[in-house]
Amino acid sequence: MTVQKNSVQKPPEAAIHSLFSREIRPIRNWNEWLERWQAAATIEEMLGLLHVGFDTSFGNWSHNTKKYDRIDRLIFYFGIADGWTSRWLLEKPEDRGVEYEFGLNQSGQRDSKSPSELRRILALKAFDMLCLNFFRSELHASPTDDNYQECWESVTFTERLFPVIMNFFRAEKGRFGDKLEIRNLSGNRKISHNEEQATAFLLKCALFLWTWRENRIDSWVKEEEKTKIQEWNVVSRARIEAAKPWMIEVLSYLGELRALNGQVFELGEECLAKLEEIAMREELRQHSHPVSKDRPVATLDEACFAGSDAAWFLKCVELDTREHKRLTGILEAERAMETASRTIKELTSTEK
Repeated sequence: MTVQKNSVQKPPEAAIHSLFSREIRPIRNWNEWLERWQAAATIEEMLGLLHVGFDTSFGNWSHNTKKYDRIDRLIFYFGIADGWTSRWLLEKPEDRGVEYEFGLNQSGQRDSKSPSELRRILALKAFDMLCLNFFRSELHASPTDDNYQECWESVTFTERLFPVIMNFFRAEKGRFGDKLEIRNLSGNRKISHNEEQATAFLLKCALFLWTWRENRIDSWVKEEEKTKIQEWNVVSRARIEAAKPWMIEVLSYLGELRALNGQVFELGEECLAKLEEIAMREELRQHSHPVSKDRPVATLDEACFAGSDAAWFLKCVELDTREHKRLTGILEAERAMETASRTIKELTSTEK
C-alpha cells in the first residue's frame, strides 16, 4: 500500500500595502496650508484643513515667502468663523434654488444643503477650532497667575488681534426687529460646550479690561526704555478705554453685568453713558405693563420697572457712589475730630 505525503501549499504572497506606493507627509507649514485652502474645491477638503490648521507649524519657510505667526492664523480662523450662528448671515441672493447632496439626514438618507448651509458648516467648524485652541479657559491666565497681564498683552490684547475679536463679537441689529444682538453669540438659553468656552473667555476678557494697569517704570530704567514704556502705556490705555463700552454691551447681552460689581468706581463717563443707552432701549408693553400702547421707556425708573438689568445696575452705581461719598465724609470728619481732640489735649497740657 502506497502512502501519499500531504502536499504543502505555499501561502499566498502578501499584497504590497497600497500606502507604500504613496508619499505620506504632513503639511510643511502655514504657507502650504493656505495654498491648499485656496486650491480646495470641496467642503470635505476644507473641513479637513480647518481640523488640522492649528497643528500646522510656521517653520520651514523660504526667504521669498511671507512669514506668518500665531496671530495671522487666529485672524484667519476668526474670518472663516464669522456668521457661524445662522445660515442667513452667510446667504447670497444667487444661492436661492441651489442645493447639494451632503451628509445624511435622521432617516439615513442623503441630505440636501444650500450653499449658505455649507458655508455655515465651515464657519461652525472654524468656531469650534477657535474654542478648542484659543477660547478655552485654561489657555488664558487668571489674575492670580504669574505674568497675568503680560500673557494677555502678548497675543489677545495686541493691536492686530484685539480689534478682530471686538469686531467678531460686535453689537448689531438682529434679523427681526430693531433689537441689538451680539454677532457670533447664539443667544440661546442652552448653548453648546464650545460656546460656553467663548462666553467664559469674554468674562475673563472683561476682568482683564478692568484690572489692567499701566506698566511700571522703575527708577533705574534707561531714558530710551522709559520712553518706550510710556508710549506703550498711552496706546494701551486708549485701547482699554475704547474697549470698555463694547464689553458692557456684550456683558449686558449675556446677562452678566454683575461681573462689574467690583468695578463700580472704575466705570467712567463713557461706560455709564453706554449703560444708560442700553437701559433706555427697554420698552413698556401693553400686555405686561399698565400702558395704553407699547412705547419706549421715558426714564431710568421706568426702565427698572420694565426689568432692565442695565437700569438696575445704574441704580446700584448711584447708590454705591452716594453712600461711598457719605461714609467717606463721615470718616474724614471723625478723623478731623480725633486730630482736633489730640491738638486740644496737647495745647491744654502745655498750659499746665
